[in-house]
Amino acid sequence: MTGFLFDKRRMWSDVGYVPHTGQVPFHDAFPDFRFFIASCGRRFGKSQMGGHELAAEALYTYYNQKGLSRFGKRREFWIVGPEYSDAEKEFRVLWHDLEQLGLIDSLDRPGSYNDPINGNMHVSLWDGKFQVHAKSAKYPDTLVGEGLHGVILSEAAKLKPSVWPKYIRPMLTDYRGWGALTSTPEGKNWFYDLWMLGQNPDQPEFWSIRAPSWMNNHLYPLGAADPEVESLRNSMSAEKFNQEIAADFTEFVGRVFKDFEEETHVGNFAYNPRLPLFMATDYGFTNPNVALFIQTDIWDNVTVVGEYYQSHRTAAEFARDLEEDPKLGPLSRAAVALYPDPEDPAASAELSNRFGLSIMGDTGGELNDRLDLIRRWLKIPRELEHLPFGHPERQPKLKIDFSCPHLIDEMGEYRYPETKREGANNPEKPLKEKDHAPEALGRFFGGHYKRKVQPQQRARVKTAKTRR
Repeated sequence: MTGFLFDKRRMWSDVGYVPHTGQVPFHDAFPDFRFFIASCGRRFGKSQMGGHELAAEALYTYYNQKGLSRFGKRREFWIVGPEYSDAEKEFRVLWHDLEQLGLIDSLDRPGSYNDPINGNMHVSLWDGKFQVHAKSAKYPDTLVGEGLHGVILSEAAKLKPSVWPKYIRPMLTDYRGWGALTSTPEGKNWFYDLWMLGQNPDQPEFWSIRAPSWMNNHLYPLGAADPEVESLRNSMSAEKFNQEIAADFTEFVGRVFKDFEEETHVGNFAYNPRLPLFMATDYGFTNPNVALFIQTDIWDNVTVVGEYYQSHRTAAEFARDLEEDPKLGPLSRAAVALYPDPEDPAASAELSNRFGLSIMGDTGGELNDRLDLIRRWLKIPRELEHLPFGHPERQPKLKIDFSCPHLIDEMGEYRYPETKREGANNPEKPLKEKDHAPEALGRFFGGHYKRKVQPQQRARVKTAKTRR
């Protein structure tokens, strides 16, 4: 946005907006930068920043109507959130500003709607020369349109990693549009990567800031020493406070597997009899017994092709269930080795004896070591990162078949503690909830990749199994 013919701060005075000390740097960064990444604590006022900037864009368009008409152009902006309810916040600020500026009666009808319940939020002014559309990124393929002059990604860290590079960024090319990505952080995910670009002086288009909640001096007059900040600190785990209030990119809050996305990691992946098949287990009784059936190829791609997940089954009943299941029975008999939960050797012996499985070691040890291995396989390999989103070869090294609903669910729900009470024993370890299928997967990764079985050993295991 260049060449302002008015003072936007004077306009904000007219609508009753007084930026607090934390918001001022964001507004001052316009128009010297193009991409603005703000990692903000809760109740910082992220929506106010973006909504008021859009109101300034509306008046800029008003002063440039003649030039737009001459070339048959319009200026279009989007607000995109994980859900419509996220995009509604900035849209509400913009609508309020237009009311205060006396522009509501100038809205194009039809074409302007303020219906957040049904997700119908559009602003159109001056015969469509200025347009704002609130969008949901729940279904990214709907994010199509003409070139944009600017976009706000609300709660950006919660968006799927493909939304920015695949759908939004290319739409800013035609008009060299700007992008404002504001969010409370969600660990060191793709939002963090963009934020780091803003800290790099060799990336002149990017600007970024980390803005803790207490920079909102309207809400927290005493800053970090405000009693309300102290109350929040006392009620949350240290990691949760650092992320949600201090806007820090901590690794230990929220989902354990932040890179797991169903659209990326889940699909139709049938058992391939030409590849080795392994079984991995997590034992329980009140908690479920879990068995995962896992294949690998020569490039160490890992595919989970089947699962068993049942509570209140003894070791013998667990083994019999597998044997009698029309799908899992053949998989159990085809498996060449077992990567077990080491806590119940008797259950492992039952499976080994029934199906002729070689019991593999190194499946215990530090939980975080196993989790880190799974995380490595969830990522796109570095040698493939240069490929565009949607390219058939841009694939992670871990895939899960649709027939594994419990593993799919728990990969998304397994999480770290968020309160001091939850994390009283060990705040840096995940909760013992929704962890059974990931535990079985971790047993495989720990045993298979922490101290990897040599190819000749694997061949001997397969030969012995064939003889049986």
